[in-house]
Amino acid sequence: MPRGSSFFRWGPVFMFTSAFTSMSFSTSSGLGEGGANVSLCGETQLGWYRDEPGSRWGCFYGLKIEDQPSPGPAGLARDSRRAGAGAPLDASEHWVFVGALNLLQDAWKATVYDRFVGKTLQELNALAGIFRPFTRQKSREADPDFGAPSFLQRARRRSKAVKGRRPLPTQWDWRNVSGRNFLDEVIDQGTCGSCYMVATTHMLAARYRIKHDPHFEGFSFNFPLFCSEYNQGCDGGYAFLAARWASDVGLVPKNCSVEDPQGLLQRCELRCAPQQLSHSWRAVNHHYVGGYYGAASEEEMKQELVEDGPLVVSFEPQSDLMYYSGGIYSSVAHGQRAEWEPVDHAVLLVGYGSEDGRKYWLLQNSWGHDWGEDGFMRMARGIDESGIESIAEAADVEVTSSPRPNARSLLQFAASL
Repeated sequence: MPRGSSFFRWGPVFMFTSAFTSMSFSTSSGLGEGGANVSLCGETQLGWYRDEPGSRWGCFYGLKIEDQPSPGPAGLARDSRRAGAGAPLDASEHWVFVGALNLLQDAWKATVYDRFVGKTLQELNALAGIFRPFTRQKSREADPDFGAPSFLQRARRRSKAVKGRRPLPTQWDWRNVSGRNFLDEVIDQGTCGSCYMVATTHMLAARYRIKHDPHFEGFSFNFPLFCSEYNQGCDGGYAFLAARWASDVGLVPKNCSVEDPQGLLQRCELRCAPQQLSHSWRAVNHHYVGGYYGAASEEEMKQELVEDGPLVVSFEPQSDLMYYSGGIYSSVAHGQRAEWEPVDHAVLLVGYGSEDGRKYWLLQNSWGHDWGEDGFMRMARGIDESGIESIAEAADVEVTSSPRPNARSLLQFAASL
């Protein structure tokens, strides 16, 4: 509900017992005049739930008892941004900005990428991630308890802290552990807002290679990108919902779907018969590092990374990130474009280290090999740069030799296509 709105009584609240392990819903929105998103605070979108075995499914929604006028086109700013409003930026304008960035700091190098020349600032903003109405910093300023754990969460964290932990290596890189690379190739998502799905799928594939089969080809990200009803395809989404769908429906190898990272095909399809696959894969044990949303820390992220594999991390990129070409990135104070809007971008955390006394995280991006350090970047570690240490999540892969019984399986989904 938008800030400043009053609280209203809602209709019957549907309560599900602990037998149901997943419940989710969100405020509803629709298209208003001119195609603008309109927030409908009087109702929610359909939510879903399931029981532990996956044999019982259902959906639900909420309606407010008292009528309330629509607050209007809450998404106008986002829609105008995605429509590409504003003047295109030519090469000279980009180079002026890059010159200022390189003058203001020497920790990393900025450059101009040809792909960004001729695009408006709003188009570049849209490429950087899914729109966020309020930055995390503004949310903390408005609500002192934003992100604070409950007493149960604090107790859980204390109990975890007393467990013995072995010393961690001073550096780590899943591209070379005992001479083996466990990662997928860097891809270029183009204008498709698929960073959340690419990062999640690559995380699951890397962890499967680490724990089961180092020669595994990888999982298709186009299959969940265009088939999942939990996210919005090329219009963005969230890693935890990508992992949820991979748990509820399953995963397929790359050869079961056309690899279309830029979302040109825009269709849900399978190019293999699931019943003929030798194995069945699904995501399990999805969790936030630290035990709950927003509880991650540098040390816990390092521990999980080394012991279990890469993580999905989300952060709030500033406008200067588009120009990164190498070094240890941190956002440049007084070097940002005022019109830049807050967004969330998801990447894969694959390592850490230090250089000349500066600690960094090693991240795999999805903007192609020609961006950054061959598609990767190093970001300042230990200072929660751009919120990189606030939200880290992971999941594992369960593999069986046959489809799971009594569950909404991949076979059932494939039959509906």
